[in-house]
Amino acid sequence: MAEASSRDACIDRHRAYTIDIATRLNPKQVARLEAMLAPVRPGEHVLDAGCNSGFVVDFLPRSCVVSGVDVAEHLVAIARTRLARADVAPVEDLPYDDRAVDVIILGEILEHVFDPVAVLREARRVARRLVIGSVPNERSKWGPNGKHKPEGHAYHVRAFTGRTLRAALEGAGLAPVDVKPFADFYLFTAGVPCGS
Repeated sequence: MAEASSRDACIDRHRAYTIDIATRLNPKQVARLEAMLAPVRPGEHVLDAGCNSGFVVDFLPRSCVVSGVDVAEHLVAIARTRLARADVAPVEDLPYDDRAVDVIILGEILEHVFDPVAVLREARRVARRLVIGSVPNERSKWGPNGKHKPEGHAYHVRAFTGRTLRAALEGAGLAPVDVKPFADFYLFTAGVPCGS
């Protein structure tokens, strides 16, 4: 896909997304999920922004209260059977009050959105403690030099390097920021400064 022409074009494209990721998880993806979600503490309220079918609940402590948002209505319908709350909404406009949840998950979301810094600012607004997530890195087949770089991908609109991911996180006012390679991905953990 060529660079997305607008925020609305990116959102509209994803409304038709039909893949329930829970039906396709492989051992590498499970390992990545477990590593990404390791900072979540038992009992926390967690919002999975871009929740797909709500499968992330299976990888979090049972005592967590897990909610989700996604723009694909049929996937949100599945998520509603698994999560405490699931809304049809874009990650750019989360239907939550300021500082409503402890942790926001952006697992493989930022490469799909028109303005990742705007999405991260929205996550910072809603989270009390952390924003965590993952993106394909430059070694990935979905990276800037990979065989499925954004220009040829149906849903990705950008690729990240460690430097550009860190810049987006810091540009959204998140701190401290930790970006670590994990196979063909970057995992990130970003703190929400007090008073954000």
